[in-house]
Amino acid sequence: MNWEIFRVIVEAIGGLAVIISLLYLAKQMRENRLLAIAESQRAVMSTYIEIQASFKNTPSSIADFRNGLNRYETLDPDSQARFTQLMWPLINHGEMVYEMHKTGLMGSMSCERFMAGLVGMITTEGGAKWWEIMRVMIGPEYVAALEHTRDTSEQTYKLTDMWHFYNSDSLDLK
Repeated sequence: MNWEIFRVIVEAIGGLAVIISLLYLAKQMRENRLLAIAESQRAVMSTYIEIQASFKNTPSSIADFRNGLNRYETLDPDSQARFTQLMWPLINHGEMVYEMHKTGLMGSMSCERFMAGLVGMITTEGGAKWWEIMRVMIGPEYVAALEHTRDTSEQTYKLTDMWHFYNSDSLDLK
C-alpha cells in the first residue's frame, strides 16, 4: 500500500471525526440553550408567584394597591409608600423579563404579557401619577419600551377597567 494513499485516508477520517464532533457540539449547545430558556422562564414565573403570594399573605396590601391605582396623589405619605413597595417588585420583575427577552431567554408572548400587565397598572388614574414620579428611577430603555407599548398598543387597558375589584367603585371611602 502506498503511504500517500494511507495518509489521505487517515486525514479524511480525521476530518470526518472533526465534523462529527462539531455537529455533536452544536446539538449539545442547542439543548443547553433550550434548558437555559426553560429554567429562566420557570424562575420568572416562580418569582411572580412569590410576588402575588405577598399580596395574598397581607390582606391590607390589596386595599393599598387598589387605592394607589385609583388615587395615588391624594393618599397620605404612608399609603403612597406602601403602594410604591407593592409596585417596585412588579416593575423590577417586568424589567427582568424584558432584559431576558432581549437576550433570547424569554419568549415574546411572556414578555408581551408582562408588559401589558404593567401598562395596565401605569395607565390607571393613580398608576399614571405614580409612574410620572417614579419613572426616572427605572432604566431608560425599559421606560421607553413600557411607554412605547402604552402609547402604541391596540390592546392597552387600564387594570381598573379590566378587573372590577380594582376600580374606584370598590374603594371603601369612609
